[in-house]
Amino acid sequence: MTTPHLRRILLAIDGSVHADQAAEYLSQYAIALGRHETIVLHVVETERFADRTRGVCATPAELGVHASRRTRRILDKANISYRLDTKVGDPAEAIAEAVANHGADEVIMGSRGLSQWEGLFVGSVAYKTIHRISVPITIVGTPGQESNLSPNTTAEVHRVLLAIDGSGHSVRAAEYVLTLHEIGVPLQVHIVNVVVPIPPGFVTSFVSPDMIASYYKDEGTRALHDASAGLKSEGVEFAEHIVAGHAADEIVRLASECRCSRIVMGTRGLRALAGIMLGSVAYRVIQLSPVPVTLVK
Repeated sequence: MTTPHLRRILLAIDGSVHADQAAEYLSQYAIALGRHETIVLHVVETERFADRTRGVCATPAELGVHASRRTRRILDKANISYRLDTKVGDPAEAIAEAVANHGADEVIMGSRGLSQWEGLFVGSVAYKTIHRISVPITIVGTPGQESNLSPNTTAEVHRVLLAIDGSGHSVRAAEYVLTLHEIGVPLQVHIVNVVVPIPPGFVTSFVSPDMIASYYKDEGTRALHDASAGLKSEGVEFAEHIVAGHAADEIVRLASECRCSRIVMGTRGLRALAGIMLGSVAYRVIQLSPVPVTLVK
């Protein structure tokens, strides 16, 4: 009998409030995420290293211990064991290198950090990291998530909204959810396909509402077929949802309505613009989501 793979989760922090929220998320769902190894990676940009160490720390390791104190307090309170690693350099590059060196299966990080551009919901470091790593990445800490990340609470069941559009990225998102099930994470899954709505006007003058509803159902059922079959064959509890509308808005609405712990989706879908590694739908979901968002390539 083979020993199950011990998942490694890389928690990337920089001492910011959003990094603390990422740690809170990990501590909340540690039970539901199953047995895993946590690597806490503190990254500080080279140009900021001298300023942040002046009068406090002399080495990167000492800075890491000092800057990660809130994160470590959160994890210690949740009885989560971890390894602390500190890097100085370009944050996105350091995270990508740590993923490779530690063999991380997933990255959890805040949406914005200490040095992010003002006005962005997804900071430059998070955005670049999404582009540079191939493993799933969970983004935590957009404004709408604050009330959903209450400290000192835990969850034993992971309620996941899985967004499916038939693209290769969404297929791999479904495979990621099945991987969680295989390692023993207790799941309740809601799968959703958002159909492009038929615009009102000339066409709807000749097509009945029943015909339109039937069209939406057929399109959605076709898109969800493989994901539904996979979940069913593995005995995962799930519910199907087919809706018409703006994809990001409907995904976020349904996640709230179903009280999901997080959203899992591909970085790009069938409607993503060519050349954009992070599709417009995924970007808007991160902006609007009331819960953390896991992106899968």
